[in-house]
Amino acid sequence: MWKYLSMTVFFCNLALCQQGNKERSQLLIPPKQIVQVEYPFYKGFTTKVWNKSKFDLGVSVHDRTTDSLIKGFGMPRGSSNLLIVEEGSYLQFENRFLTTLKVEFSLQKGISGKKKTPRPLTPQRAFYLENNTAQTLPLVIPGVMSPKLNPFSRSGVDLPNGQKVYLNLNGKRILILTISDSIKQGDRIDVANLINKALNTN
Repeated sequence: MWKYLSMTVFFCNLALCQQGNKERSQLLIPPKQIVQVEYPFYKGFTTKVWNKSKFDLGVSVHDRTTDSLIKGFGMPRGSSNLLIVEEGSYLQFENRFLTTLKVEFSLQKGISGKKKTPRPLTPQRAFYLENNTAQTLPLVIPGVMSPKLNPFSRSGVDLPNGQKVYLNLNGKRILILTISDSIKQGDRIDVANLINKALNTN
């Protein structure tokens, strides 16, 4: 039996969401669309997300009042991730491709184990890496992910101070960015400019 979640769909009028079983819900994200899922009467929730598609999935959490990015990352095909969505925030899925993406997720009301989670000692900031070129830019973020930025796209990341971002150039890593206080929450950073500066410096 079909069960529709409370959601907002940008740039299109329809997204399909069905209850696959008692533990997981299924969500079909149309091509080139952004789907926002929120539970305004929950005081936050914990969700586990499975990318059941053949392509990468963009996942992010935003402030409900300002729509500003709180955290974001790319999920490779076949991967899963546990995510905490605080009260006053919403979950967003982004499909950058020309085919429908399939997502499964489980939901637990409230913040699971919130009191047991230590606060990070290193400041973190959520921002965007943008690719404003017609080329795919392969990056390496050690210990986090190895995203490939598609042409004319952006990817939300949530990284601590000191984290390094590299360009993967024919198997050779070239440092293009070290996270610091100079990066503000929600900044949009042009990766092509970083690459040009790194290559000219070297």
